[in-house]
Amino acid sequence: MKPGLFLMLLLVSTATMAEDLKSGASLDRCLDKASTTLAMNQCYAAATQAWDQAMNAQYSALMARLSGDEKTALRSAQRAWLNYRDRWLEASRHQLKNQGTLGSVALSAQQMSLVRNQALMLQSLSKGSCANPDDC
Repeated sequence: MKPGLFLMLLLVSTATMAEDLKSGASLDRCLDKASTTLAMNQCYAAATQAWDQAMNAQYSALMARLSGDEKTALRSAQRAWLNYRDRWLEASRHQLKNQGTLGSVALSAQQMSLVRNQALMLQSLSKGSCANPDDC
């Protein structure tokens, strides 16, 4: 396969995946098929992993573009966010532990939402605006 064609196919599939992620369509399809809390948790885990990859790609792209104080500030902010995410999930775990198996699904959904929101915020930084809700 020619390198140009491969790159084009990669960009198209990445763009399609990004839109599918952003709309939540793949998560919705998975949850529609899930008949147990384990299956629901697996759906959220897959979505979290996909959003985590998107978040890391956005972060890496920004870090490659930035230098000096901007790069230091972004690194510091991302580390603070990682700490916030971990503390939030720890607090949620304590609150949801008495809600049975659906508590685990709520925790999985929270984790996915936290990562998704951070990926979208990093995306908005690379676009330079968050005025349009579709950019965030």
